[in-house]
Amino acid sequence: MISSSDFQTTPEQKEILPMDAATFPYVCNYTDLNKYMNRYLTWHWHPLLEFDYIEEGTAELRTSDNTYILPRGTVVFINSGVLHTIGSHNRMSGCRTYAHLFDMHFLSGMYNSILEQKYFLPIIQNKAFQVYVISPDSYPRIRMIEKVLKVIELSRTEPSGYEFEIRIELSRLWYLLFEETKELRSQTVERNTIDAERLKTMMDYIHKHLAEKVTLEDIAASASISTRECSRCFQRCIKIPPVNYLSEYRIRTASQMLLRTNESIITISENCGFSSSSYFSKVFQEFMGCTPKDYRKKNRI
Repeated sequence: MISSSDFQTTPEQKEILPMDAATFPYVCNYTDLNKYMNRYLTWHWHPLLEFDYIEEGTAELRTSDNTYILPRGTVVFINSGVLHTIGSHNRMSGCRTYAHLFDMHFLSGMYNSILEQKYFLPIIQNKAFQVYVISPDSYPRIRMIEKVLKVIELSRTEPSGYEFEIRIELSRLWYLLFEETKELRSQTVERNTIDAERLKTMMDYIHKHLAEKVTLEDIAASASISTRECSRCFQRCIKIPPVNYLSEYRIRTASQMLLRTNESIITISENCGFSSSSYFSKVFQEFMGCTPKDYRKKNRI
């Protein structure tokens, strides 16, 4: 079954996935980016491995140190634990994606198996290997994209034994990725992971204290750095100041609450840390182009 449930994260910006990790640690998520603020998902991460297929439009994937433009028909691999966001390039409408997410042990079997040691950990533990874009420009890469499309079809139709078939196709895809990236994995250049870890910590603080008054000093202190370094870290990683991220996250959370709850606009503004409902309406309109009341009326089913 293909899931099209709304994108959600924990306060630690860990993605909440519609899957039962104990029985079948795999899910195929279909996402229409038109549904989200600025046609972008919020920054997030997860311990799973991920292959995204761009079905329509042009997507833009951002990590803490790079941006990737992904045209229709492209597949992108995102490694475990990588902080990232994906959205529509230039905020154009019509961008839709399929994301395959699965636990390593869905393919490798038991813990510390030879499959895990030989084929998975060399990729998962390689800090220089965060993202790999698979364009249809060579025979091996076309084969990889074909495997992704096959898994989408299996997830959609669920024929008899589809669980086995999904695991078989993903195993073949993984081995093709393993072979394709030998040269990349042989590189000894290490990425700077300090910024990403600091950013996760500071985002976590913002998310957990959303209803409170949060200052730049508070955000910096959560990662034990100066306000100057805090601002530089946000700018280096996600290209916006910390206070801008705070405002954007408050509006994202408020927009979800408007659609998913029956709370009053006043209560939502308080829960999202706004000093008054009038200020909330002003900021909401700047981001969303309409008032909270109109947004709820137009988008709630």
